[in-house]
Amino acid sequence: MDTLQLKLFISVSQTLNFTRTATEFFMTQPTVSNYIKSLENSIGVRLLNRDSHSVSLTPEGQEFVGYASQLLMIQTEAENRLRNISEGRRGYIRIAMLSSAAELFSACLDEFSRAQPNVQVDVDIKEGTEMMRDISQCAYDIYFANRYMMPENDSIDYIVTGTHHLHLFVHRDIADSIDINDWSTLAGHKFVSVPETDFALSGQLKNICMSRGVVPDIINYYNRADTLFLAVNSNIGLTILPPGLTYFYNFPNVVSMPIGGDDAVINSVVAWHKSKTNPDAHKFLQLRALARVRQPS
Repeated sequence: MDTLQLKLFISVSQTLNFTRTATEFFMTQPTVSNYIKSLENSIGVRLLNRDSHSVSLTPEGQEFVGYASQLLMIQTEAENRLRNISEGRRGYIRIAMLSSAAELFSACLDEFSRAQPNVQVDVDIKEGTEMMRDISQCAYDIYFANRYMMPENDSIDYIVTGTHHLHLFVHRDIADSIDINDWSTLAGHKFVSVPETDFALSGQLKNICMSRGVVPDIINYYNRADTLFLAVNSNIGLTILPPGLTYFYNFPNVVSMPIGGDDAVINSVVAWHKSKTNPDAHKFLQLRALARVRQPS
């Protein structure tokens, strides 16, 4: 099993057409077919059904697509890391970030890259449930997250970097009809929400509405912030989210309204595992950009 075999298999799994894949890779169709057959022989199962009219994935092929993608991703990450080491960038930090933290993270990355140009910083953007899972699995060096995501134990330390009020996001065509101080004006409007597996934020949406006399009619749950904004931008529904997301996402039809009250407060944090001793991560946590926004925890 080699890299080209995996790339060709992933391509065919998407195109379901050997000729199209051959064109993408500047090969002949028989060459692509031979590579796929060699891959199937090496792992001992048939990955594709093919006849003169169609191509489809076998059950084994459907299962293998995800593994093939992961293998290629790991190889790419390894090659990139080794290249950075050979070019003098021996330091390495892995950071997980909520998209609502993009503005602060951008300021931190700018300061850090100037001070530590030989440290490689990898960042992955996470949604709420992904972030909580990764924190529990000690998957990263640093997390730009929200305080409610912190586990109830002493394995994590963090600094509070902001206290914000959640915003109500609505389509501009209905914005004038909504009074944020009179929630009866929301009657009849549909809501979209983060998944219920993000217990705290989805629960906060419901509690905010119900404490103001509104039972939210949630018509759909989306597991990505950009999809929630797309739904609002398309006038599918309203939603309640952290205001920092507007730095990362800019949709022309979306209007935000700050929600007053202590029940609408959300705290952003930068967190790390006490057991991890990455010296470059420690340097990152000493940045002036973090010191300027640090609040009492």
